[in-house]
Amino acid sequence: MKKDKVLKIVKISIITMLSIMVVVCIAGYIIIHMYINKMNLIKDNSESEVTMNEVTGNINTEEDIGETAIEGQQMDITNSPQEDIDNIENVIRENTKENKQEISSNDVYNILLIGCDSREAGGSGRSDAMIIVSINSKTKKIILTSLLRDIYLKIPSHNNNRLNAAYAYGGAELLIDTIEENFQIDIDKYISIDFYTFIDVVDFIGGVSLEVKEKYIPIINNYISEINRQNGVKESNDHLTKTGNYVLNGKQTLGYVRNRYIGTDFERTARQREVLQKIFDKIKDLNLIKIKKMSDQVLPQVTTNLSEKKIISLFMSLPTYKNYEIVQWSIPMEDTYSFLTINRMSVIGINFNKNINNLHKKVYED
Repeated sequence: MKKDKVLKIVKISIITMLSIMVVVCIAGYIIIHMYINKMNLIKDNSESEVTMNEVTGNINTEEDIGETAIEGQQMDITNSPQEDIDNIENVIRENTKENKQEISSNDVYNILLIGCDSREAGGSGRSDAMIIVSINSKTKKIILTSLLRDIYLKIPSHNNNRLNAAYAYGGAELLIDTIEENFQIDIDKYISIDFYTFIDVVDFIGGVSLEVKEKYIPIINNYISEINRQNGVKESNDHLTKTGNYVLNGKQTLGYVRNRYIGTDFERTARQREVLQKIFDKIKDLNLIKIKKMSDQVLPQVTTNLSEKKIISLFMSLPTYKNYEIVQWSIPMEDTYSFLTINRMSVIGINFNKNINNLHKKVYED
């Protein structure tokens, strides 16, 4: 009799524990589902979140003309020798022949992180930052591959142009098609944020610690003034005045990562990855209450075509990913590119074969 009573108590305890676990799981799913629904979820094969510009040919703006990746130098807006232009056009044509296929692997998940240069919340623009985040479950690595915005390549259904023009032409979908066709790598999904999302994230985590050099100050302040004008506040708000190590707020950090007038564009993408790493490190230390508050503020500004199921899967894998090695690099590699001026645009012509081979080696390692 006593034994039956004990078994009954044990049975009731197990059922109670299982019930609690089920309730917790359901509650957890409901909470995660609620937060996922705050994001702008885009279904595949649907129109991108960016309105397609009805344009043909090359996009030229005052910002495009004469831009340079060389410090302190204004590019001559005269086109490069026709022989050089013909050569890079032929390189692009050979690289995008129909018989070439994108590389993929069940062990690797590639997410394209897009930083849009929209000056207005929710507005369209160009892809100011493009980073392929490759999660390799076999090698336990996360590879961050920055793609320089000025790479000259083929944009499907359009003339050859800079890589960042693809986003302006047709949003994230066309940008992904462009990357896949030119670099022969399968991009699974994308996440897109604009300037204001970036500012909000940095402000929420209390800023980012960075070294500000004297030559950076006027450039950063110029970007800050631009944001201030857009928001109808005094242009000099949040301007930097001295060099040194600072905890920069959102607007200041945005000016730091956007700076392309000092140093090379390679340094610029390195700064982007540096800041991204610092942001990740600070977010990992947030408690649940702060994560909830940040999610409430930031998620409505995030656009992605990740499915709800995949978002939950990635979220549940975060404890594992924290232990992965992070590898950072950029395309083009050293000694695989040249600067050209085509249609009065400063562009980068690259050796696709060398860069594609190294991309596949770093991401897939087989």
